[in-house]
Amino acid sequence: MFTGIKEILIIVIVLLGLFLVPRLMKRRSTPKTKQQVAANEHRPKTGMLRLALFVSVLWIMLAVILLKPFDGDWIPFLVGGILPVGLFWGGRWVAQGFK
Repeated sequence: MFTGIKEILIIVIVLLGLFLVPRLMKRRSTPKTKQQVAANEHRPKTGMLRLALFVSVLWIMLAVILLKPFDGDWIPFLVGGILPVGLFWGGRWVAQGFK
């Protein structure tokens, strides 16, 4: 009878610890140096990056639905689904290297 209550209490204590301890131990913000500010200026815009990630995942999902690689036809899926996404992200990676 008491074992169920003890287990529930342990779960509640763990959940409270997960949510309350990080709030109690928040660090105070330190002033940013000029290097940190300059580094943040060169970072890509997060909105565009998120949009590119979303479109990439959506593209691969649509390719899976339309090309059905699980039926054994992998070549069209690789060429039409994976290759364009890989080329895009590879090109972005190379372009970021030149900046």
